[in-house]
Amino acid sequence: MKGGKEQLPREVKAYSEMGLELTKVNMANLKTAIFIFTAEQGRTPKDLKELRAVSRQFGATLDSWGTAIKYEKLSDENFRLISAGKDRVFNTSDDIAVEY
Repeated sequence: MKGGKEQLPREVKAYSEMGLELTKVNMANLKTAIFIFTAEQGRTPKDLKELRAVSRQFGATLDSWGTAIKYEKLSDENFRLISAGKDRVFNTSDDIAVEY
């Protein structure tokens, strides 16, 4: 089997990187939907349920590993989106957090 032992780690790494990139895209789409909501309503939504009820441009709420992306309202203008990451556990080193 040509490249068998070396090929698998590369494929696993590529799959993991793809999951990370897809999660970042999902978070960017959510960010855009929240920005539109904020422009229309004059404030950030209190939660993603409110965003879904009002927004026509609602992004995916799951990360690549099937965990719900966490939304934290920080103020009327600021918020944070958090993915639990590959381990599916929040507050660990692989979390992906973006503050806007």
